[in-house]
Formats: sequence, structure tokens, C-alpha cells
Amino acid sequence: MEVNLPESIKKELLKIVQKEFPLEERPFLKIAQKLNIKENKVIEILKNFQKNKMIRQISAIFNPWFFGHKSALFAFQVSPKRIEKVASIINKHPGVTHNYLRNHKYNLWFILVSPPEKELLEEVKKIASLCEIEKYLYLPALKVFKTSTVLEEDLTDFEKEENIKITYNFTEWDKMLVKKLQEPIPLIEEPFQEIAKSLGIEQRELFSWIEEMKRKGGIRRFGALLKHDKMGFKTNVMVVWLIEKEKKELFIKKLPKYLFITHCYERKSYPHWKYNFYTMCHFKKNQEKEKIYFLAKELSIKKFLLLETLKEFKKIRLKLFYDAENFSI
Repeated sequence: MEVNLPESIKKELLKIVQKEFPLEERPFLKIAQKLNIKENKVIEILKNFQKNKMIRQISAIFNPWFFGHKSALFAFQVSPKRIEKVASIINKHPGVTHNYLRNHKYNLWFILVSPPEKELLEEVKKIASLCEIEKYLYLPALKVFKTSTVLEEDLTDFEKEENIKITYNFTEWDKMLVKKLQEPIPLIEEPFQEIAKSLGIEQRELFSWIEEMKRKGGIRRFGALLKHDKMGFKTNVMVVWLIEKEKKELFIKKLPKYLFITHCYERKSYPHWKYNFYTMCHFKKNQEKEKIYFLAKELSIKKFLLLETLKEFKKIRLKLFYDAENFSI
């Protein structure tokens, strides 16, 4: 059932649940008070958003590297007639979160995340062997320059600088809470009370752990994840750039000006693949892609590629501490 409220209130609600979700006993009451509407209306609107897939979930957004997980972007070179078969094999791996077909000879692009007990490169070698793939790119993120939650974390959501040393020794207790809080919270008056009860702990203990993880860096934020295509952003382009050393600082400085760029990463490059910067760009209209060329012209960047999403084969939230043993064709 459609909730009859002004669009301005719905937009404000989306903003709040993304960036300012209250960690309180009755979070939806707190939101309702901000919007000057009733608590049950907030819950009703959010359920409607979830039903229409505008909101994917409301949950803790964890930094996987904090809990010993490693990740990278990979690109496989696959013959067109084998795309569907290879994509289906890649998708079966529980550590693959995103898998896209893009318009290049390196045509299957996916994120792979490995849990602490697994080696990332060994896992991708296993996938490549099952897919009978010989040529692929290993593109770990070296530095992060911009991530935006205006839409949602996208292709590069789970990556961080590769050389971060984890100093936090997580326990089985931590793992239990991570597994629970990475799931969508129930859309009821007291969601955290229900979560705490299912864990056999007090609600105050739950809030205390969440705050500790936010302070230490284990939790990036607590809030909603949106489906950008449902928000009207139909065109999804990954642009790979060759940025010369003397232009890096200027490129990074200009990023906030270009709101269509939600993510920017510096990645590993190779003699045969010299592109070193990657930006995720989202547009409501296909012709808005021209903005990318304006950026290139402004900064006198000559070498770049627009890798547009042709098909989405997989896009899920990563489940930390997943079972990595049961991967096969």
C-alpha cells in the first residue's frame, strides 16, 4: 500500500536512514519526531521502500579489512559465447559480491572478498581454473579518495588500502555480533531489543559493542543501503584513468566538484594495463556521460576508458565470516 505523504518528507527520511540512523531503543520514534509524523508511519514508509526495493536493508556497514578480510577488484577476459557460463561460476563463490559485464575485452568485472583463513589470490586462481580463464587483472585498491553514501556503496564498497595492519584481535563473540548485525534489522518499534534478545544479551551491551566498533573502525556506519537504479540512476559507468604523477593532486582536489562520481580509488597498474585511477559514476540520463569528457578536458587527461555496465550478474551485500569451503561448479 502506497503511503500518502509529501515527497519532501520521504526524501528527508531516506537521507536520515542513510546517514543519521538513531542508535536508540526506539529509532523510528526518534526519526518520526524529526519529521513531525507518527512512528508507525515511518515504519510503514520504510516497509514500502523495502517492498519496492528502493531500500536494500538497514544494518551495520562493516569494514571487512578490520576483521581480517581481504578484497580486490578482478577483471576476466572471456569469449562472448562463454559469458553466461563463466558468470554463473563466478557467482557461486560466496565471496563474490558484485559481478558486471562491461564493454571491453576485459569484460567480466567482479569484487572478491576472502575471510581471514583464506588467501585472496588463491581463491581467484581457483575461480579462474574452474572458469578456464587464463587472462585476468588483479586490481587491489591502493588508496581511497572518495566514497559517497548518497546512493550506496557500490563496486568498491569492501576495499581498503591493502597494507593496513589489523591490530584488533576479534573473538568468537565479535564474530557472532558481526554475523547478526550485518543482517537487516526488523522494521518494528524496538528492533534492537529483538536483536539483543536473539543473542541472549542486554540491549545496553549491544549498543555498547556497536559504539566501540564505530570508534575503533570496525563499523563504517549504521544505516540504510539504497538501490541506485530505483532512485533514477540508470546509467552506471566505471571510468579507468591514466593519471600522471604530476596531475594526481589536482585530480583528487577536483573530485568533490563532480557529484556524479561516488567512488574514486587508486589501484595497482601493470605495463600492459597502465590505468591507475578508477571512478564510479552514476547518471540519471545516458547523455550525462558527457560530463566525464568535460572532466578529462578540464584536467588535460588524454588516456581514459568508459566501461559501462551492460549487465549485472550479481550484486549482494557481503556476509563476513562466510563459509569458504563449499565452492565448486
